[in-house]
Amino acid sequence: MFKNHIHSMRVEDFAPMISQHGPALMAFVGRIVTIQEDAEDVVQETFVTAYEHLNDYAPEKASLKTWLFRIAYHKALNHLRRRKRQLEIPFLVGEDVPDELPDTTTAEQLDEAIQELPPEDQMLLQLYYFDQRPLKEIAYITGTASDSLHREVSRLSSQLHRIRQRLRIILTRLKDE
Repeated sequence: MFKNHIHSMRVEDFAPMISQHGPALMAFVGRIVTIQEDAEDVVQETFVTAYEHLNDYAPEKASLKTWLFRIAYHKALNHLRRRKRQLEIPFLVGEDVPDELPDTTTAEQLDEAIQELPPEDQMLLQLYYFDQRPLKEIAYITGTASDSLHREVSRLSSQLHRIRQRLRIILTRLKDE
């Protein structure tokens, strides 16, 4: 619907796009930016930026929804970086740490552990596990897509492995507290 006339869109024509994609963006951003008002601000900034950069949208690279997720991803990361969350977990994890989560992990414990991860890792988990986006699409959203898609997918796969290891370390620490 939007692909054919997106570059000539007027402000008043933008409302259907917001209605169609706003809830998905709010769910995505809201899981990472946990303060409701802040999440709403990030989504609003996403649509403002999208409108201002309609001429940059290239439908041959990604769907409109994926392009909006890319903008929201970067807006949410910038928001979280401004809040300067400090981490107490190691960034380097040895190969001896398994990446399977303990079987007794509850949803609440997992959510608490995810909140301790860096914003980039939280967003990657969100995109891959909760939104079930393919790695190729995540590479586009995160803006890390390179000339070699195979290399980029491999890098993201390794990054997800390290994130799962960090989660295991955090969960072990939380259970010991």
